[in-house]
Amino acid sequence: MTINEKIATPGFAEVFRPIQGHRTQYEVIDQITFAIRAGVYGPGDRLPSLDELAARLGVSRSVVIEAVRSLSMAGVVSTQRGNGGGLTVMTSNIPVALLGLSTNKFDKLPDLLEARRAVELQLALLCAERATQDDFDAMELSVRRLEESRNAPGLERRHWDHLFHYQMARAARSEVLAYMQHQILERLTVVLERYFTEDEDPQTVEALHRETLDALRKGNPRVIEKAIDRHLAPLEMLVERPTGEPS
Repeated sequence: MTINEKIATPGFAEVFRPIQGHRTQYEVIDQITFAIRAGVYGPGDRLPSLDELAARLGVSRSVVIEAVRSLSMAGVVSTQRGNGGGLTVMTSNIPVALLGLSTNKFDKLPDLLEARRAVELQLALLCAERATQDDFDAMELSVRRLEESRNAPGLERRHWDHLFHYQMARAARSEVLAYMQHQILERLTVVLERYFTEDEDPQTVEALHRETLDALRKGNPRVIEKAIDRHLAPLEMLVERPTGEPS
């Protein structure tokens, strides 16, 4: 990510939070992938040290090491030893195998989509109220990169698509809603991997993101609600369509 591409997007006072629960290694992976997918850290950026991550997350250093080992084996981060060492982000394209590890695997797809609609709409409304020019610049860049990657591999397109939603959440300045959005989007990505990387119509996706960004800039709640409705409708219609019915 170049200097021109990496536009500061404030919004999360603290992206890493103490972990509660028993699946601590997976929670550590989830929080690191959240920080990367949300654009807080991009390729080439240095993550906090192992000791700092352990302190922020409230877990042992050994748990962080195991989580980082999984991320390193997947090529998401690299580790360097010595005084100048640390953790460096290598890619923003997180493998599906590392997504949704800490979420409920038994959530029904219609329930996930229903939750996503409620969360995305509220985030969009808050974004329109609270976004700065830097926030809008960051979202604009994601839409442009999405448009430019029309013929790129599906993973790259998915990155810019989802980054737009994460940036909208950051601009909303609601950390709880943003993390809820992250968990829903990760679970949907796992369940509907082919849809996000192969089945979406690129031009439709680009147009819907552009429409959503324009609505956020206008700040009219009714316009925003209509844009979000149109934005989420294609996936919802796909899920509602009976198996075997032509698209």
